[in-house]
Amino acid sequence: MHGILGSLDSLKGVPLHLALDNTGVGLVACDASGRLTLVSPAMQELFGMEFAPMTEAFYLQRFPLYRSDGETPLPLEEVPLHRARLGEFVRDEVVTTRRSDGTLVHLKCNAAPLRDDQERDNGAIALLQDVTAEVQASMRTEALQRRLVETVNHEFRTPLAALLGHVELIHEYREDRDELDPELAHWLTAIERSGWRLRDLIEHVAEMVAREDDAEPEERPRSIRAS
Repeated sequence: MHGILGSLDSLKGVPLHLALDNTGVGLVACDASGRLTLVSPAMQELFGMEFAPMTEAFYLQRFPLYRSDGETPLPLEEVPLHRARLGEFVRDEVVTTRRSDGTLVHLKCNAAPLRDDQERDNGAIALLQDVTAEVQASMRTEALQRRLVETVNHEFRTPLAALLGHVELIHEYREDRDELDPELAHWLTAIERSGWRLRDLIEHVAEMVAREDDAEPEERPRSIRAS
């Protein structure tokens, strides 16, 4: 974020609105009280609005934010711009909102406090990048993983349990009667060994998928306008 602010500071002689207009960067800023002081053209287009200074309470009501699931309302204490206004540096936080047509948009946010020459808090700035495509791809992958787990648990685990159960019954049958033909006993041992090996593989696949579910996917940011 320091690099971003430094780049903005270095645009001497270039009107800021021209840079924002031509890059599609999502940028918002507020003063020390939380009042919006800047909304880039890309963000205005996203929300179907024209910029006008507004209080923190009003813009949060006008432009509701959600957690990355797109359903859970984002509490004030988790809003990146609000957190930055209170002095926190926010890194790669994904929040969700809706376009003017109602479609969900996932935004990766980086935010930083603004301070004057005396290091006094003077508001905050947030850079937003549209990662909707990446989040949706991740959600599709997670759905596929869940279906895989369900398939493994039902289509493989259930018949395998029946097979191993019948092997156990055969062992009990052998204890009550004469030993099986040595060749048949060898085949039975091979079936049992393979069955337990397959069960271990099923457990391993389920554990791998569970670990992938817990892992946070890497997102590649793009312009707000790229949709």
